[in-house]
Amino acid sequence: MFEAKGRGICFEQIQELADRIARPPHNWTVDIIWSAYLSLEVEYRGRPENRDRHAATDLISLLRLEAGVDDALVPYAEQVEKRYENWLARQEQAGAVFTDSQRWWLDRMMRIIASSAGIDADDLDNAPFDERGGIDGALRDLGDGAGDLIEELNRELTA
Repeated sequence: MFEAKGRGICFEQIQELADRIARPPHNWTVDIIWSAYLSLEVEYRGRPENRDRHAATDLISLLRLEAGVDDALVPYAEQVEKRYENWLARQEQAGAVFTDSQRWWLDRMMRIIASSAGIDADDLDNAPFDERGGIDGALRDLGDGAGDLIEELNRELTA
């Protein structure tokens, strides 16, 4: 069911799982499953405001917990945000300096990864990227290494 496509689990696979568990006889949602784990007193390390609201990508967090990769529940988007902060800090330590325009692209790429479990070049022709020229705008603002940045963000943020 979960076949790697260069970046691990893709959003379509996550959505397929969410759709399968939502079917009768169970009619489960990510919220119901998440609440069930919390009722078992599984440790929760996310922000309080995210404790009871979940997206399909939070199935990744549940699967990671069940597989023993993680020892607490943290919403997937929060994990991606934390990994992004760490990635930016490592870039800064290595001497990389991003312009405001480059940060605009990187910040929005991170948000797409957080909500969709990854990003590819085709995503750059959709909102919000299309307002800045889509793929052409990314190449203009991020340079010829835009593709490498996408690959690196996928690798680092979806780990």
